[in-house]
Amino acid sequence: MSGLTDFQLEVARLFFGLAASDGFVLAGGAALVVSGLTTRPTEDLDLFGERGRAQVTEASEQFTAAATERGWVVSPLQVSDSFVRLHVQGEEELRVDIAIDVAPNHPVVVSIVGPTFDPEELASRKLVALFDRAEARDFADVFVLARRFDLDLMLARANEVEQGLDRSVLASMIRSISRFSDDELPIDPGEVSALRAFFARWADELD
Repeated sequence: MSGLTDFQLEVARLFFGLAASDGFVLAGGAALVVSGLTTRPTEDLDLFGERGRAQVTEASEQFTAAATERGWVVSPLQVSDSFVRLHVQGEEELRVDIAIDVAPNHPVVVSIVGPTFDPEELASRKLVALFDRAEARDFADVFVLARRFDLDLMLARANEVEQGLDRSVLASMIRSISRFSDDELPIDPGEVSALRAFFARWADELD
């Protein structure tokens, strides 16, 4: 089992079957799921490309044409030279982000849908996401990932992605979990207390 829906798998495989997919990898929540690192359902596909190699506009155009041939409706939500967000309507609705991002720091691995970051780098990039935006899903994912990866290792790898990641700022972002109610955290209700206690301890250790 991949953890993705059949439609999500079909969309990802369609993209990675395109000539313009060269230089792109599957990232974000979908990559965590297909790599067996988390089980949280996702509603989008993040397709990140290496600057100087991947071409966002070309990839977006090829994907839109191929998806339209399959009878899907593709609507652009945001478009620039380095970032395109598409809404794809088929058997389900799906958001697809095609973007330029920091190049992989370690050799990519091949998943059931296409290339993705190696597990340690996926974990570290999720920590960077928590540092940058601290959404409810980031807390849930990092909590699960911390059971598998050493926190110091995750921090070290995160610094490879975002140099100068400030520990005190990270602690502050972690404490912002207080703005979410228990129901807003996408994790089993029985684990919410443990999640909050984990991040409270970690924030204190980071200061």
